Amino acid sequence: RLAADRLVVYSTTFPAVQNQLAAAFAERTGIEVQSLRLATGPLAQRFIAEQQAGQYLCDVITLGHDIFFDQISEQGLLADIDDIPGVASLPVDWRPGARFVTILIAPHSIGYNTDLVTGDSIPTTWEALLKPQFRGQILLADPRANEPILLFLHTLRQGLGDEFLRGLADQEIRYVPAIPQGVEEVIAGDAQLYLPALSMNLIQYQNTDAPIAIIPAPAPTNGTYFFSGIAANAPNSEGARQWYEFLLSPEGQEILCRDNGVSPLGEIPGSLRMPSQLVHPSLAEVRQAAGEIYDLLRIPA
Repeated sequence: RLAADRLVVYSTTFPAVQNQLAAAFAERTGIEVQSLRLATGPLAQRFIAEQQAGQYLCDVITLGHDIFFDQISEQGLLADIDDIPGVASLPVDWRPGARFVTILIAPHSIGYNTDLVTGDSIPTTWEALLKPQFRGQILLADPRANEPILLFLHTLRQGLGDEFLRGLADQEIRYVPAIPQGVEEVIAGDAQLYLPALSMNLIQYQNTDAPIAIIPAPAPTNGTYFFSGIAANAPNSEGARQWYEFLLSPEGQEILCRDNGVSPLGEIPGSLRMPSQLVHPSLAEVRQAAGEIYDLLRIPA
């Protein structure tokens, strides 16, 4: 197919949501969307490797790593987006860089098994995790393999103190490789709670009997930020601009953010509300504090 007939989007967006976006965009424009989804690190590495090799396959890239976007912007790998409809009108907080924007924030919260945790026992604050009933019943995505989890723990430490992380260690929390595995184990009843919980990880369980839910994000919290930019050497640059405009439109934002995250456009139907205290810590600062966080949790680096 000719480049103008299709668009290649590299994205860490949840597949069900990405597929809905692609279908709506194809119906609107007639452009077929080919999506590649990998974890954040491998996807970023693939984009860089292709660009350095002169293999210009990607039109649009979306993932949750602002340092990566700063780097590829400085390297001239992102196109100018200022004149695309919807970009200039975004609130300044949603424009972290000149050539990329934040399209969604997914706040971090607490997920629980609705059969095992009911009524007044449902935690509504981070401190409630330290109740005796949850000893040995909490799953945490391993921060040693997931920098976003390290950011999450740093946020809790800054807001609740070292004693809170020591308290989590006393609860004999169990580690899982990634959030989706934690969700599956909680659904199976192998644990009662998992951290951190994102609404997007529950989309596939909607309209099923899976006993899983998430509470409104306690304060303070951080979130997973999804950034997006257009490749400077995009094979279908005009299609990429149309995708970007669609992504920032009310229609695109409703698909992206429904039951999933906070929208830069504000009150989009079905989108999540901005938490009362959302923190966005510096990744460089968190990396320096990683050893201290591991020590507080009593796990080896």
